[in-house]
Amino acid sequence: MDVLKITPRGYCHGVVEAIRAAKQTAKARPGEQIRMLGYLVHNTHVTDELQENGIELVDSDNRLEGLDTIDGGTVIFTAHGVSPAVKAKAAARGLNMVDATCSDVVVTHDLVKDLVERGYDVVYIGRRGHPEPEGVIGEAPEKVHLVQDPADVDALDITNDKIAVTCQTTLSIWDTAAMIKR
Repeated sequence: MDVLKITPRGYCHGVVEAIRAAKQTAKARPGEQIRMLGYLVHNTHVTDELQENGIELVDSDNRLEGLDTIDGGTVIFTAHGVSPAVKAKAAARGLNMVDATCSDVVVTHDLVKDLVERGYDVVYIGRRGHPEPEGVIGEAPEKVHLVQDPADVDALDITNDKIAVTCQTTLSIWDTAAMIKR
């Protein structure tokens, strides 16, 4: 059997940057209460290492509700990004914020904001319950429509003639092809 070594391999740049930001935060703020709002990345080894460095995990399916458990200190937003409402609530609670959102996810947030400002409805292909779509949809919940499978596409009721399609950054062309064809 031939084994091919594929490069690059390992974590994507967004994960590397999120881990770096979290570790730098822990190093720069010793003794301060630091919490990550959800799993920084989907990797238990990384989560364990961050917790060993004094960063506590706030494991909540709802980021807004998760903020209610943080009474001070610093909150780290995950590589998946968060909605504007989460950022606003963290600011209102007086929390120091470290935004570890992947730069590719930031591009998607900015794209969605721009499209909605230009009058588009956005069909967003993503996975329900995943934090990335929740953050992106939070940019304009009334104008961003989550679809996960072809049945969701069939159920769309958009009257706007201006429609754009984008997707969760972690999905491949194979994950999205069936929805785009619809």
